[in-house]
Amino acid sequence: MSNTALQTTKPKPALDAAKPSALAIMATRISVEPAKLLDTLKSTVFKNASNEELMALVVVANTYDLNPFLKEIYAFPAKGGGIVPIVSVDGWNKMLVRHPEFDGIEFEFADDEAGNLHSCTATIFLKTRSHPVKITEFLAECKRNTDPWNNMPRRMLRNRTLCQAARVAFGFSGVMNEDEAATVVDVEAAVVTEPPQKMVAVPDARTPQIQLEAIVIEAGFDFTTFQKWGMDSGNVENADSLGSFAEIPTDVAKRLLRSQAGLIAGLKLAKGGNE
Repeated sequence: MSNTALQTTKPKPALDAAKPSALAIMATRISVEPAKLLDTLKSTVFKNASNEELMALVVVANTYDLNPFLKEIYAFPAKGGGIVPIVSVDGWNKMLVRHPEFDGIEFEFADDEAGNLHSCTATIFLKTRSHPVKITEFLAECKRNTDPWNNMPRRMLRNRTLCQAARVAFGFSGVMNEDEAATVVDVEAAVVTEPPQKMVAVPDARTPQIQLEAIVIEAGFDFTTFQKWGMDSGNVENADSLGSFAEIPTDVAKRLLRSQAGLIAGLKLAKGGNE
């Protein structure tokens, strides 16, 4: 009788299995036929968005479980072309109250000596922290010359304070409210009209993960190819356990963004090896 021991190896996870796209995930989440979802989004709430911009919007919507057809997230046109993903106050409120650590919010208005609105303070209580998060927004820094701000300054300032307090309390990133987007648009316009020596850089409001996904998709690759390259090259630790671009650690995404040329070259080799 042979005493030869059998050696077993742990099988590698199947990377060839098709992973659902961000669009398919949204279609399942809001019970819409995937085949109809793309055209519907591009003709309604994400109108005039390119395929890459629409993909970024869908990824953000999926990350925060927002429904574009309820106007919780929508596309805001930027001057010079393109769009900016905007989350409405209803979307911000949904993100806030659904967070497992959320334990209530209080608002307090302050007036100046003449009785005019001066500021609004939001206090967010958290179940796992001994001290609440308190954020104050000032009317002079937030108000814009629009009908809502002129007619309902307290409501508008309260909404703005809610968004900022929620962002600080729970680290919501990659999203803006409409007033913030309008400010970015104004800055972009200044970049175009001011002399070169006065130009300012407009930061990319998207998360590093969303920026990385846009670069990979625009270059003609999918998540499966990226995942294989990350695992084979060792550039993405535990790449085989990732389910989407959103799960890539932020520091890794930033590092890959700094070396885009090497990333694209590596993806070409990885894709070629599969063909």
